[in-house]
Amino acid sequence: MNFIYFNIFLLLFLILLNSFFIKKNFLLNYSGQEHQIFTEKNKIPLSGGFIVLIFLNYQLFNHNLSLVLFINILFLIGLFADANIFKSPSIRFFLQLLVVLLFIFFLDLSINSIRIDVFDKLLLNTYFNFFFVSFCLLVLINGSNFIDGNNTLSIGYYTLILLVIYKLKLSGLVITELGNAFFLSFLITLLTLYFFNLLNKLYLGDNGIYILALIFGYLLIKIYSLNSNISPYFIVNLFWYPAFEILFSLIRKIKFKLSPLDADTFHLHQLIYFFFNKKFPKKNIFANSLTGNL
Repeated sequence: MNFIYFNIFLLLFLILLNSFFIKKNFLLNYSGQEHQIFTEKNKIPLSGGFIVLIFLNYQLFNHNLSLVLFINILFLIGLFADANIFKSPSIRFFLQLLVVLLFIFFLDLSINSIRIDVFDKLLLNTYFNFFFVSFCLLVLINGSNFIDGNNTLSIGYYTLILLVIYKLKLSGLVITELGNAFFLSFLITLLTLYFFNLLNKLYLGDNGIYILALIFGYLLIKIYSLNSNISPYFIVNLFWYPAFEILFSLIRKIKFKLSPLDADTFHLHQLIYFFFNKKFPKKNIFANSLTGNL
């Protein structure tokens, strides 16, 4: 029952944190892209990542200190990006790359097979394996940031992945000391954030989406490496959406001769939002949340 009390504490802390951010005019999302333009009139705190961070620190501190350390470092990078301290996309990417490389090295992460013989032979090379895992995590982090544009979209996406892990009883493969209580508590935390995000009361911010992508990337790599019966394409399917956004964004930028770091306003969720906004022109918040849930 301890995890229930802890989730109640997180809920109360979230309410207080939102009130504090709004009162102090701190870390609020005033602007936004065209599909978020209604947020300019609202003070929406970028507080979701703080709740995820507190949850992971509390749950994992006595289990894996190295994992906790890197989660906190990546959170700070996202926080500085949200506060416009790191304005340059190239600086943010360089810092992400540095953290991911150290993360893989110190936590000894590897992918041993994707069930393609030629590629599996390449994975036997330590340096290639290191590069491949780094590439996968960077795609996941930045792709997740790409989809974090409509209410409930990114939170709902990771909630679905967590439901799959929990439903298929894969949790015990990763954190046996914590067991299902960790994943159930994590699920309650994400559902709470989902509800607040649905009501347009908070956003994850870069700080939240970075650490969600990192912890889920870690969990799924560990699950796959500890159970050879799981297909690598099952893992790819779970993470395909952010990878899809990265892939097609790069294709568009190459086609129109744009820099890879330029903003892209033709992501799937943006196009769906524009469609709904025409149908419900006076209900931006409805169109926004409908897009994310769809």
